[in-house]
Amino acid sequence: MKYLFRALHAELLKTKRTLAFWLALIAPLVVIALQVVMVWERRDYYLAREMARQAWYEYGAQTSVLWGLLMLPLFITLETALVAQWEHQSGQWKHLFALPVPRWALYAAKQVSGMALIGLSITALMGLLVLSGWGLRLLIPGLGFEAAVPWADFAGFGLTMFLGAWLAIAVQTWVAQRWPSFAVASGVGIALTVVGAVVIQSDWASAYPYTLPVIVANGFASEAMRSLHGFTDGVPWAQLLLGSVGGIVAAILGGWHVTRRDVL
Repeated sequence: MKYLFRALHAELLKTKRTLAFWLALIAPLVVIALQVVMVWERRDYYLAREMARQAWYEYGAQTSVLWGLLMLPLFITLETALVAQWEHQSGQWKHLFALPVPRWALYAAKQVSGMALIGLSITALMGLLVLSGWGLRLLIPGLGFEAAVPWADFAGFGLTMFLGAWLAIAVQTWVAQRWPSFAVASGVGIALTVVGAVVIQSDWASAYPYTLPVIVANGFASEAMRSLHGFTDGVPWAQLLLGSVGGIVAAILGGWHVTRRDVL
């Protein structure tokens, strides 16, 4: 385990002040800004609906769906590709595999780094969600944001989305580490994201890695708003387990495949 900690420490040092780190904070800001503009443009509609009881929940659910369906898969693609390029561009894999450190620890550090960046982005999203809601309270009084912030439910939104994303993170980490080309990693991720947008309304969505985050987050949102809207869908535990446990299994298989290859 000490080898893993050493590898993680090295990844942390490489991540500081890099584009990958700052994107984890900037990307959620873009989504929140878009949500605020949408609410502002439709403020008369929302005021007429008297959203006082569910403003926070609807705002959180809409943001989670927008982030989970479109932004998150593309963000996973970009972040895992950037993490992999640190070694691909400088040809450091051959040097790293020659060090007295198990190869699995090096790959695991890459996997954990990608997961940490995604976790940071989701945490930033939830924090900005609350801040923007307070801002809308000042800009548009009576919209419903005067109510207490449902902290526990927002934490549930973020946590379930993060766990549901593990499988997609594992797949993209394997692709990014397996092929040195940034274009290959990006192209695969973009293509699979587009497929996810197409199949989201079909039965395939419940088993597709790139739609699992939005499915589990939306399911949690339905559970949280049950008393307000009468929803009975509940949390999709099967999809949550597929995303989280499936992500662990995929990460192990990806690490086994990459670390047993010869580095030329």
